[in-house]
Amino acid sequence: MLFFMSRPLLRASVCVSGLLSLGVALAISPLPASAPPAVMQARVLGLVNQARAKGRRCGDRYFSPAATLRESADLDKAATAHATDMARRGYFDHHAPDGSEPRDRVRRTGYRWSLIGENIAFGPESAEEVVAGWLASAGHCANLMDPRFRDMGIAVAKGRKRGHFYWVQEFGKPAP
Repeated sequence: MLFFMSRPLLRASVCVSGLLSLGVALAISPLPASAPPAVMQARVLGLVNQARAKGRRCGDRYFSPAATLRESADLDKAATAHATDMARRGYFDHHAPDGSEPRDRVRRTGYRWSLIGENIAFGPESAEEVVAGWLASAGHCANLMDPRFRDMGIAVAKGRKRGHFYWVQEFGKPAP
């Protein structure tokens, strides 16, 4: 079973006070999408785990605090491949023009999974903005808070035009 939300466009416009109201504490300034990948991945993972540490409502569904997620190099690869493809080809969808879906992209990396999920976003210019946007969307928030997920991968790719950032977040529960 796949858990993802297809949205035509997720452009989160939030300020620091909006982030704080969503339970995302900021100890330092927002990290731009153009930051080195390893730095951006660590920041997003930290923000996601900070959000998972607290119970929260995602739409009309309540999620208890969930265990921290681990970074997965394989899920990072799947996220990078999809973000780069969307930026290069100029589309925004969970389904790639070649017909592949999240499960296909994750399988290609060698990650053995029993459950996967994917969040995508277009436009946010910082790690904080993209996480806040996902937390503000019921379906994306549900993926982020799902206690069954154990691993996460994240990537962002810059499109051809200013402000065109394509974000992909992959979640996985390893196969037994």
